[in-house]
Amino acid sequence: MKPQPATTSRAAKPCLSPVAVWQMLLTRLLEKHYGLTLNDTPFSDETVIQEHIDAGITLADAVNFLVEKYELVRIDRRGFSWLQQTPYISAIDILRARRSTGSLKTDVK
Repeated sequence: MKPQPATTSRAAKPCLSPVAVWQMLLTRLLEKHYGLTLNDTPFSDETVIQEHIDAGITLADAVNFLVEKYELVRIDRRGFSWLQQTPYISAIDILRARRSTGSLKTDVK
């Protein structure tokens, strides 16, 4: 009896680069929470994103730096007041962005 190679019925998904993942998540976060596009920020340049990744800066810290520097106000909250709620991105916001962009694995086997 000859051994047969194992076959899989699922097609392998291409793995996105860290820069591509950041671009996808930044696009979602900036648009949904602040009404901005990636081109409205320094992150339209891939080298800027790569520098942040290389420096170990988290996505949340990178976005929140922009929020602080430009005094951005979140547009996704009704009745927002600077004194009542924080304008910053949280880990929950990033998880929701990952889920909505399909970059969060939800199937555990």
